[in-house]
Formats: sequence, structure tokens, C-alpha cells
Amino acid sequence: GLVLIGFVLCTLVLLDRKRNFNLRTMFWMVPQMDDWVSIYFALIALQAFNSFSRFGDPVLTGIGIAFYVAPALGMWVGFQVGMNTLLLRRLLAVYLIGSVICAVSVFLSFRGFTHPLLKEVGEGLLITFRHGFSAQGASGFWRTSEIASWHLAAASCIAATMGAASSKRSSQTGLLLLSIAFGFLTILTGRRKALVLVLTFAAIFFLLLFRRSDTAFKDRLVSNLLGTSGLAYLLFTLVIVGALGRNFGEFLTRTLTTTDDLGERFKGQGLGAIFRAIEVAQFFGFGVGAGAQAGNLQVTQNRGITSLGFVSEGGGGRLIVELGIPGIIVILMLIWLFAQVFYRNFALLRYLPSETSVLVLGLASFAIANIPSFITAGQLYGDPFVLIMMSISMGSFLAVPALVAEYRQQASAAQAAMSMPSRPHSIGRP
Repeated sequence: GLVLIGFVLCTLVLLDRKRNFNLRTMFWMVPQMDDWVSIYFALIALQAFNSFSRFGDPVLTGIGIAFYVAPALGMWVGFQVGMNTLLLRRLLAVYLIGSVICAVSVFLSFRGFTHPLLKEVGEGLLITFRHGFSAQGASGFWRTSEIASWHLAAASCIAATMGAASSKRSSQTGLLLLSIAFGFLTILTGRRKALVLVLTFAAIFFLLLFRRSDTAFKDRLVSNLLGTSGLAYLLFTLVIVGALGRNFGEFLTRTLTTTDDLGERFKGQGLGAIFRAIEVAQFFGFGVGAGAQAGNLQVTQNRGITSLGFVSEGGGGRLIVELGIPGIIVILMLIWLFAQVFYRNFALLRYLPSETSVLVLGLASFAIANIPSFITAGQLYGDPFVLIMMSISMGSFLAVPALVAEYRQQASAAQAAMSMPSRPHSIGRP
């Protein structure tokens, strides 16, 4: 709640300085986006009225509105921050520092340290690893293992991005090593999808990076990554494994089985939930908030739909349940336009310095890597902070055209200053 309040205040301050949202500046490469964003907000307003008229619950309606408005505001804030790369780096550094503190608490929680701040909210979730062995995942200060796993994965992706974007070899090595450490600690949460998020990000990031970066940069990054991986392996085998206790083997074994049910999970909770949602939501949907945990209960009681919890477990199912077929048409159109924006901004990266282009590309890769996770596990993305982090990451990539224009303007001004003839010194009379 405090994070959401702080984010809203930050948005209001930025809006007061900018005077208006000026969406055309964000999407000037694809101006049609401006009209579809207006349609999107009109749809959310209509579905908010639909939700309140059905359930008469202003809290539920407010939760639903926040789910759809927070990402849009986050992208706008990310765009504004992305135009100041120094500020963007500082904000990411603050997030990493906070994540390091919480990551230490996850380690302590796994090792059995007991403290009220390290205890999961409520009774906690008991994870069955195999027949005869069950345990709770470590959560630390994040208080739930699912939120802890996502933030550890997010910190791993952001540290890798900042490491790849660093021009100093020592900083690059340190940040890449920190990224590996965050990724490793996701194992302690018992949540396998966090590691899937990290690996998906790595695949997208390096695929895009190697299509855009120059050969010298790629060679330097690969050599540094290989050296960092070797160092991480030595630390893992000689120091870390022995400090984690005997139950770590169970968590590691569970993580290694991630690929076994990956396809089945995507088919069931992803595609299966979408098809089932089309059946139960009819045409217009139940309104915003209906797919949230509180909304599940109310819709089930009002309509007798016993499978709504399954439907809204996946993000795609929740969107259909809440927005109906009209909402899906609008969202698919926005996705198509976003793909055009991404493609055209990606083409502009060659005009930016390598450090800047790699930074915004890594953040965009992180946001994209969350899409498969959202489709199969949408409840996690009901957390406002998760939505804000994702949308700010994507929003910073929308600032690429503005950064290119600013960079060219600075280059032209510098060139003009160098070509300006110097004024001869006046020689005074004796």
C-alpha cells in the first residue's frame, strides 16, 4: 500500500511538471497508439461500472481498476525516467541495494533463523517436494515465498542488465556475479517459475543484444561472463553448498525438475484457463476485479461458477473473465501496436551509446520475459509493486526516440562549437 501511494505521489509530481501526459511523445513512432490508449481507458471505466453494478463492492472495483491503470501509469513514469539515464541507473541501484538486504534475509530464513519479520504472512504455503518431504520456501522480509522468488528473479535480471551496460570491467564482473547470486537464491524459495523467468530473460536479452551490439562489445561481454560463471561455480562448490544445510538438496532437486511440467502447466493454467474463461465470461465479462482473489468468491457465489479460481490463476484467463471479448480485442490491438513500437525503437538503438542502448534493451527484455509467467500465474501480478516494476522497465524503452533526438542534438551542438572560428585576440596599442 505504501509503495502504491508513493508511486501515485511521484506520478502526480511528474505530471505537475510536464503539465500533461503527452502520449504522442511516447508513441510518436506509432501515432495510432494514442487513440487506442484512449479506447483502453474508456473500456476500463465501462468495466468498472460493470463490476460495481454486479457486486456493489467499491474495494473490489478499486483493486480491479488499479490492476489495469498501474501498468499504464508505470510506463509513463518509466518513459519520463528513461529520458534521464543517470536517474534511471540510480533508481535501479536503489532497488538492487534493497534486494541485497532482503536476499540476505531469505538466506537467514532458509537457515532457520526465527524472527517475526522473517515469518510468512498467515500460515504460509507448504510445498510438497516428494512423498514424505514437505517444507515452506524461504521468504525473508518479503514475507511470502512467491513474492520473494519474483523479486530475486527481478533483481537477477536487473543486475545482469546493469552489468552488461557497464563500461568498467570490475563493475561488470561484480554485477554479473550479483546477478548469479540472486538467481541462485531463488532456489531457496521453492518456486521454480522464478528461475524460468531468469532463463527466459537471459535468452531474450542475449538474442536481442547480439543482434544489435558491435563485435568488440560482444567479445568483451562473453569473456567476462565466462570468467564470472567460473568464479561463481567455485564459490558455489567450495563455500555456499556447505553453508545451506542438508535440506538444500531437496530444493535443488525440485528446481532441476522445472522442465518436466513446464509444457503441461502452460497448456493447463495458460491455454486451458483462457478457453474456460471464454465459456464462463460470455461476451462482456464480469468487470474489473472479478478475477482477483476476493472477486473469485463473489462471482462464484453469484453465478455458481466453481472453476473461476482456476480460470483466473492464469493472466490470460483473468483478462477474459474481467474484460470479456471486447477487452481482448482492444488488448490484442495494443499488443500489435506495441510490437511495432518495439521494432522501430529497436532499430534506433544503433544511434545511442552502447551503455545506454544495452541498459534500456535489458529492461525491455525483463518486461517481455514476464509475459509467459503472467499467462500461467496471473495472481502474482496483482501485486502493485510487481506491475509497477514491469511497466517502468518497458516504459524506459519507450524513451529511445527521445534519447536519440537528445543525443543527436548534443552531438550537433558539440560539432558546431568545434567548427566555430575562434575570435582573434585584440592587440592593444602601446
